[in-house]
Amino acid sequence: MTKEQLFIHLVEELSSTDLFFGHSAIDAEDEAMMILMHLFNESTSEVLNSGSSDVSETIVNQAEQICYQRISQRKPLAYIIKKAWFCGMEFKVDERALVPRSPIAELIQNQFKPWFSKENQSCTALDLCTGSGCIGISMSIFMENMKVDISDISMEALQLADENIKKYNLENQVKAIHSDLFENITGKYDLIVTNPPYVSNDEFAELPQEYFAEPKLGLVSENSGLDIPVRILLRAADYLTEDGLLFLEVGYSDELLNDTFPEIDFEWIEFLNGGEGVCVFSREKLLEYQPVFSKFIQQQNVL
Repeated sequence: MTKEQLFIHLVEELSSTDLFFGHSAIDAEDEAMMILMHLFNESTSEVLNSGSSDVSETIVNQAEQICYQRISQRKPLAYIIKKAWFCGMEFKVDERALVPRSPIAELIQNQFKPWFSKENQSCTALDLCTGSGCIGISMSIFMENMKVDISDISMEALQLADENIKKYNLENQVKAIHSDLFENITGKYDLIVTNPPYVSNDEFAELPQEYFAEPKLGLVSENSGLDIPVRILLRAADYLTEDGLLFLEVGYSDELLNDTFPEIDFEWIEFLNGGEGVCVFSREKLLEYQPVFSKFIQQQNVL
């Protein structure tokens, strides 16, 4: 069997069931490619360029075992092969944190242009609710002059993030902080980038089975999913430099934010590579709307 034939076989197997694709892969072809990248330790282009090469029986058996686990357990593939790719880079992944997946990758690869203009200067960033650390670590690689703090409420997630920091030898550029949102954050940053929990409990109960393998702490937020995002919007200005920016991902909750705060003109980013639900705020705008966000939090606490 050749690599190409094995790829086709895996696609057929993965397509034959009602698997959900969305954890760093969009379809069966994506996941089949990830299995081959894992087994051969090759990039996508390397796999494609060697499609006619023969595959050993051992590799075929390993691929079929991974495929069987994916179908029988309904776990995200990343948790089975213990890795995922973000911004074109490989990250260690397991059940301690969510599988890396975010349109913020496109912003990182473009150095947050046109909103951010300090990419060639010494600057600082905070990756809030970091999980595996993929966003903050990728920022430090694509923006070499940037010092990055990454934070999470979960010590287990931070341990995983620290392993990824060491994987890329970034101990002098990226620092992990255990913090419930801004609780243990003391600095001011040119950029705060965050993909926090924004799924309501009701929505979580209806998600495909694959999501239940992930830590619920990284997905669910109270008050219809808006509690954590709005708390970030309320406090972020206090941790930004004068011309600092906040990039906040809320996924499909973007419409709910628009409806909840009609007085706010959210700037939603359009992505070339797919994705939605990421807004950007200047420190000035966050300060302007602090009373609005504060009122929402106070009202929710009364209910």
